Amino acid sequence: MTDKNPIDHAEDNTQPALQPVGNFSILINIFTAPQVGMVQVQQRYNVIFPMFLLTVLSALAMYTYFNLVDYQWYLDYMVEATAGELSKSEQDATRAAMSMLSQSATGSFAAGSLLIFIPIVYAIQAVYFVIVSNVSNDGFEFKQWFSFIAWSATPGLIVVVAMFAFLLTSSNVQIPPDSLNPLSLNELIFGLEPSQGLGKLLSSIHLGQIWSLAVMVIGYQAWTKKSMAKSAAVVLAPFVIFYASWFLLI
Repeated sequence: MTDKNPIDHAEDNTQPALQPVGNFSILINIFTAPQVGMVQVQQRYNVIFPMFLLTVLSALAMYTYFNLVDYQWYLDYMVEATAGELSKSEQDATRAAMSMLSQSATGSFAAGSLLIFIPIVYAIQAVYFVIVSNVSNDGFEFKQWFSFIAWSATPGLIVVVAMFAFLLTSSNVQIPPDSLNPLSLNELIFGLEPSQGLGKLLSSIHLGQIWSLAVMVIGYQAWTKKSMAKSAAVVLAPFVIFYASWFLLI
């Protein structure tokens, strides 16, 4: 496979050498000029900076949530959400199991889980694009697609900022975890019960995710030179299948 890194063209005397671009410059361009930003990603295929930025801030937001929430209320809410249809004794057993972790320990566990979960999701998405690359023979490999995913996910930072603003300004300490993201479609538009059914599905779709998908489509088109329609089909297919399957199971 050929590595389509634009820096490689610097060896061609007919092509001017590209100047290195800093991570913050790329980040700004991802938000303001995504096509430029995603092309710049190809200079180094950096993964650590965008992944570290989003995972650590997301984990910190989750830890903040668990240190601010009314923990006894949270336990009651989770028992109702996960074991509400069980008998009283089974609910008590569920509550006792959840209570084994202190509030701080629960926050640390949730934050630590995000530090592991987000890179795993990136890797799964990168594998999908590797499979597509093997079919279309576009020359990109796992490390390139992993970087592609990490950078295109950075619009999710607006969600993290919104979560911090929501947590630090709210006087309500009884916030359901499914309502923690004020930019979800459920919170912004629908207002359904967020812990179940369609409300839970809509709570998982948010403006940061939609923005990231748009960046992925633009970036995929810029990297592979395919049409925008084909790029959208490749990028959006897994998400459409996932949410359509979820909807059918409701």
